[in-house]
Amino acid sequence: MTTAAASPPSALTAHLDALEDALRAAVGADESGLAAAARYVMGWEDEQGRPATTGGKRIRPALCLLAAEALGGSAADAMPGAVAVELVHNFSLVHDEIQDRDAERHHRPTIWRIVGEAQAINVGDFLLTRALRALSESDAPSERRVAALDALLTATDDMIGGQWNDLSFEPRGDVSTEDYLAMVEGKTGALIGAPLQMGAILSGAPAEQSDGIRDWGRRVGLAFQVRDDILGIWGDPTVTGKSNQNDLARHKKTLPVIAALAVPRTRHAIERLYAHEEPPAAEIEAVSAQMEADGVKAVAEEHARRYVDEASSLLDSLGLREDERVLMAAVARYLIERAG
Repeated sequence: MTTAAASPPSALTAHLDALEDALRAAVGADESGLAAAARYVMGWEDEQGRPATTGGKRIRPALCLLAAEALGGSAADAMPGAVAVELVHNFSLVHDEIQDRDAERHHRPTIWRIVGEAQAINVGDFLLTRALRALSESDAPSERRVAALDALLTATDDMIGGQWNDLSFEPRGDVSTEDYLAMVEGKTGALIGAPLQMGAILSGAPAEQSDGIRDWGRRVGLAFQVRDDILGIWGDPTVTGKSNQNDLARHKKTLPVIAALAVPRTRHAIERLYAHEEPPAAEIEAVSAQMEADGVKAVAEEHARRYVDEASSLLDSLGLREDERVLMAAVARYLIERAG
């Protein structure tokens, strides 16, 4: 579970230059403080407004373009959807960073640390309105444009609901596995499924295919998140590049923790650990070892395997050509494994 992360399939990077140009056009180049802050969030400028290249991997918009091409359309057909979904993703990151008190992203201060919480909320809202404008004012046929916008808004609703549930879980001791997985499907799965669905819609694919590829993406998103939860406790930091103690140190209710709370011995260990505001590293290590010995890691791994299998079955049902199916399977593997 701790192999080095692979490079993205070429299908996910084929249109990055055109995508960046479209994103820049959507955000705008005006000199207002609001637009400059948005460009900082997107990774194009530093705190002084100088050019920078610290944006994310643009996975979600790449999925939108990939789906359009796999289902008979072109990247150009789906570009407005790709722009919209990436701007919505960044809107959500800005708000999440405030709520989670995250001080850095991509090794830079988060925007709320620079302009304050209130103005950062405005930056997130600005990105959201630019997202909706990019899609609603595009040249796509009206019925496709409206359907793609509906898919984006549905996913955004699900994502916000997932974040609400995630925050509400923090003080609770009665969160079930079902509660958690429903939260993850909204918070993570929705914005992986939606770009695929939008790309399919904008390519002119029938509803059966656009809905099917959305459901495939949601299952891939669930598998990704469960694997990320596993690595957050048992991953090798020299491989993953992130701590394997932060989740327990921050009292997070991830899938392994919820599974552990169902086992009396590990429940008591978790409760003792979470009684510390800042749990000692040695105690975190002992609790993670006990969780693994009591079968908690195996339970989480079984969930990840189940979602991988469900995604594979959904992919087989989409009616893709064999080369397209193989490509989408490779993309799924990359998305799931990049949790490491």
